[in-house]
Amino acid sequence: MTRRDVLVIGSANVDVSVTTARLPRPGETVTGHSSLISVGGKGANQAVAAARCGATTRFAACVGDDAFGRMVLERLDDRGVDRRAVQVLHGRATGLATILVDAAGQNCIAVASGANAELTPERIDALAGSIAAAGVVVLQCEIPMASVYRAVEIAAAAGARVILNPAPFRGLDLARIRGRVDVLVPNETEAAQIHRHAVTTSAEAAAAALALHAAGIANVIITLGANGCVLAAAGEVRAFPPHIVDAIDATGAGDAFVGCLAASLAAGDPLPQAIERATVYAALSTTRQGAQASYADLGDLERALAAGRRTHP
Repeated sequence: MTRRDVLVIGSANVDVSVTTARLPRPGETVTGHSSLISVGGKGANQAVAAARCGATTRFAACVGDDAFGRMVLERLDDRGVDRRAVQVLHGRATGLATILVDAAGQNCIAVASGANAELTPERIDALAGSIAAAGVVVLQCEIPMASVYRAVEIAAAAGARVILNPAPFRGLDLARIRGRVDVLVPNETEAAQIHRHAVTTSAEAAAAALALHAAGIANVIITLGANGCVLAAAGEVRAFPPHIVDAIDATGAGDAFVGCLAASLAAGDPLPQAIERATVYAALSTTRQGAQASYADLGDLERALAAGRRTHP
């Protein structure tokens, strides 16, 4: 690896998605009108997005020795991700996510961790050389939190740029990442859980981002879905407007944002420019069904950027 490479450490799942007119209420059965089985997991999604955006990308994860695990490995190969650090564990099931998507493109997701739970701190230690050699290290929270913290420690000590996407939220010890995580990327729900205050408006998102920045995180990006995102850095807040598209499925859009952000930073883009690119890339991903299957290539991204941003009036 080189200082311009991206290393993503995290989860790999197979996603079973069903599209319905609306999401069911508790205890209710609704009829779906389409379904899709695809490869997902926040870590794998972010690795594929980074690779599709032009970064030399390596992925470290654990999968089971089952048909779903083979599917994960095949898709990583197809999408240009170096998966030599993906470990196949005998007797363990590959992670599985069940996703419901409504007519507006909103979703709800349930995940069974499977082999992802076996990406232990000891396995992270075995990756220390790759972590230290990477330019950008990307982490999420679908693996054990002790492993997340250990990877952050190794990467920061080696001078790698660390992006942490605290999703799904499982608690976050700010003291263990302060001064080590360069970019923290929660969505509004995760930001509210970390900040312990509501984050339902742009003003509340700005306040939460500033508070987390003041707590010792150099750069805090709170993504707001169709409302763009906000960045707190150097004691100031900047809002980034959305790129408007005809969305049909938001599954994996946050991962598309993180993966593109990592690729842009690895290429040497300044953070504001990387955020601009990631905002457009995430929007493009919502125009197709699924997570990885919806990710545009670098050419599509460049054409969208050249065509100009379409924002809310």
